[in-house]
Amino acid sequence: MRLEGTYRFNAPRTDVWAALMDPNVLSTALPGGEAMEQVGDNDYRASMNVKIGPVQGRFDGKISLSEIVPLQQYTMKVDGQGAPGFVSGEGKLFLEDNDGGGTLLRYGGDVQVGGRIAGVGQRLIESTARSLTRQGLTALDQALTVPTATQPPAAVPVTAGRTGELDTPAPQTPVAPVQRAPVAQPSMAGIAAEVARDVAKDLASDYIPAGKQERVIWFALGALAMLAFVVLVRLVQKE
Repeated sequence: MRLEGTYRFNAPRTDVWAALMDPNVLSTALPGGEAMEQVGDNDYRASMNVKIGPVQGRFDGKISLSEIVPLQQYTMKVDGQGAPGFVSGEGKLFLEDNDGGGTLLRYGGDVQVGGRIAGVGQRLIESTARSLTRQGLTALDQALTVPTATQPPAAVPVTAGRTGELDTPAPQTPVAPVQRAPVAQPSMAGIAAEVARDVAKDLASDYIPAGKQERVIWFALGALAMLAFVVLVRLVQKE
């Protein structure tokens, strides 16, 4: 299975690179991520709880980074196993300044899956992987662009001077630096709902143009609501 794409971050490249190298930030951005810790110079241990179709479970694995060029690129290798099966893959990540501001991320790699999860179907696996990738990058972008409230500067006391002299302000207390607010990780139900929506759009794209998908979805929901109303009226009439 091949995964590739692009994503534009609103943050500068230095901030994006620092986040991509920080396991604490990545663990909050990974959909279904439960833990991520550094076990070597460029090696990490991670756990994720994911759901693909009817198969759900926890994966424990290792992430290794190589061919690192600071602020530009690195290669990532992932190996994970769990009750649903196994996943193994390798891909490259590239960062560059975006023409319209921010940072452009380009990524591409190949992933292999096996076990119960492989029986779900190639198309569903690919759609789910793309959805989880999108959710993770969006969460990471939010973590980079949502600052916490800064500490207000302390009041400047004024010392009393002698007659005819200017009062001298006391030294100011340094203002605490702005820190990025951690983004609350969505629940498994929220992640699954996003995946279901993305998979439905992906599958519908085979038959419905992208510009008309939303209209068709609303029409289908309206039809279901009307059907439910008719059934409810019939039940009331029978009583």
